[in-house]
Amino acid sequence: MEKRNFKSNWDKMVQFYEDFTNTKDSYSSLIEWKAIKTILPRLENKTILDLGCGTGRFSFLLEELNPKMILGIDLSDEMINFCKERAKEKGSQIEFSQGDIENISFIDDNSIDFVFSSTVLHYVKDLNEVMKEINRVLISAGTCILSVINPVYSACYPLSKENGEIPVDDEWNVKYLDRGLRAYIQPWIEYNPNIDNYLSYSYHHTMSDYINSIVKAGLQIEELLEPLPPAEWKEDNIKRYYGYMDTPTYAIFKLKKN
Repeated sequence: MEKRNFKSNWDKMVQFYEDFTNTKDSYSSLIEWKAIKTILPRLENKTILDLGCGTGRFSFLLEELNPKMILGIDLSDEMINFCKERAKEKGSQIEFSQGDIENISFIDDNSIDFVFSSTVLHYVKDLNEVMKEINRVLISAGTCILSVINPVYSACYPLSKENGEIPVDDEWNVKYLDRGLRAYIQPWIEYNPNIDNYLSYSYHHTMSDYINSIVKAGLQIEELLEPLPPAEWKEDNIKRYYGYMDTPTYAIFKLKKN
């Protein structure tokens, strides 16, 4: 899958993605960010790199922790334009730049205190290069938090078809060791009546793919979280609750540079 296709895909989804992730029952807020907050290091006066910043949601949350500087990078021009507009509205000092997270050679060695990335690495074919770059830019003993789509979850994504056909429900089943390209309709598109359904594409990486690329890059795993859905969902939406209990959405790595 060529990067320009990923870029074009995300350029079209900016506002839909922003609306979806900011709903009151968003699993990004109630599962992912809730877990991330429990393992965040102290970030006062630290330099932060947000890889694949999207609409800047996490960049702005991290800014509340009083860092010295935040740089957010995303492949999508439209995402970055959205971030810059939001930053202007908020009076934020975050710097946002369009770029490929697999090529951050413009960032100096040993210059970043904390690297953050949320649900981006399933759009990267070769994890090894990204992990090497994270290790390169981090200061000695610097910290990184990588939140990824849990491999058990991404293993359920339907395999891409040559004819571009939209998958049907019974194609959502576990294919854990098949690293073929996946194709599916994003939830923020699927339930929006104002846009035609179209396919998104991503890769599936196994847990060993993630762990081996981290170790190979010279990074140390300090903690790995596979957070549970919030207990209130058991009362409000029992089907959703048990769905996320059976198939965890996130795997969240806390890493340290040796």
